[in-house]
Amino acid sequence: MKKVVKITFAILGILISILILDTLQAKIFNNSPILKVREYQGVNLVDNGLFVNHFKCNNLEEKTTWKITKYVCPVSEITLEDINDKIINFISNEENYTNYAFNYLDLEKKVIVVGLIDNNKNNQEEFITKVFSSCCGSNYIDYLNNNSLIEFQETKDVFEAQIIVAEKDYIIVEVLKDSNTLKKGNKVAVKITRPTNGINDFYVVGNKVQITFNGNIEESNPAQIGAIKIELI
Repeated sequence: MKKVVKITFAILGILISILILDTLQAKIFNNSPILKVREYQGVNLVDNGLFVNHFKCNNLEEKTTWKITKYVCPVSEITLEDINDKIINFISNEENYTNYAFNYLDLEKKVIVVGLIDNNKNNQEEFITKVFSSCCGSNYIDYLNNNSLIEFQETKDVFEAQIIVAEKDYIIVEVLKDSNTLKKGNKVAVKITRPTNGINDFYVVGNKVQITFNGNIEESNPAQIGAIKIELI
């Protein structure tokens, strides 16, 4: 019986020591406690320990406080305009990000609409991570995901056409079948990179091609698009 009591007290002593050490490391080094329950308070993240709480605020401030201390993160409002501006700023500095088509603020639906050429769950997560990880951190990203403030749309379009003009750096085609964004009979100018040696050069008047593009159409006469892929059919 005495042995059981000693073992029990030993285990309790170890647990108490762990709790004390965990509390001390969190308070001294302004860290999150290892033993915690995590919750979101709006856009802010709070790790609730037994004796301390660790706040990760939206403005990137972190603070560890005693349980009895009332602490509130500084107010840092996230607006749709702010989100939209951050996307525009990212895209303007990331010319090699090819999966993006457009973004705009939809005030009626209260969301930011983002057009992706290939719109799937992985690409949506990649977009949010790329745009907001460097400027805003994980709390900001979690807030966006938890509040569904970004609506993704697929913009990729594919259509069949016949080449009616072939020049050095562009072709003009006539659409043969309706697509998501174009109608049969529409004439469209398509920017191209011609083969330098002339071999397998199918940019010839009369040839039929299948064109994949990002859905963006520049208003001109004729309308212009940038092709992702052009295939001979």
